[in-house]
Amino acid sequence: MEDEVKTGRARVSRAHVLLKPTESDLWQLVRFAIVGAVATVADYAVLLSLYQNLHTSQVSAVAAGYAVGLLVSYVLSIVWIFPHRNISDKRVEFALFMIIGAVGLVLTEIVVDITLRVMGLVPSLTAQMSGAMRISAAKLVAVVLVFFYNFWARKVTMFRRPNGKQRS
Repeated sequence: MEDEVKTGRARVSRAHVLLKPTESDLWQLVRFAIVGAVATVADYAVLLSLYQNLHTSQVSAVAAGYAVGLLVSYVLSIVWIFPHRNISDKRVEFALFMIIGAVGLVLTEIVVDITLRVMGLVPSLTAQMSGAMRISAAKLVAVVLVFFYNFWARKVTMFRRPNGKQRS
């Protein structure tokens, strides 16, 4: 019986560790990837629901989806990824989070454009690829690069450890 209680406590303790924000840079990065996936699902769900079911304009549906994805990402970042918050005014914090996201969107557009141009210089690489395949490949390059930008920019500007504090 005592072993069962200890095992139960160990499970609760492990679950608590998995649920609370972490000091580990690696686990923050992994969690940031998971949050990005969840936010993307939320973004697409809103986009498709508004566009297909409610017949909202494409621009409005994309903007609403992006906003919901950004909100999901923000909330999960503060409750699950980063243990430290450097900005006391939550409105300013969220605005900065959105600005970093907007810069990420601009970087995505630039990387996609450059990648498509480079791919166009190598016809043997793209000869068998449809337009959708080319843009998907370019978007994948952008997603990877911008993912690291978003993580670094948010961690450094918004969620860095206080000076002098050691990792746990």
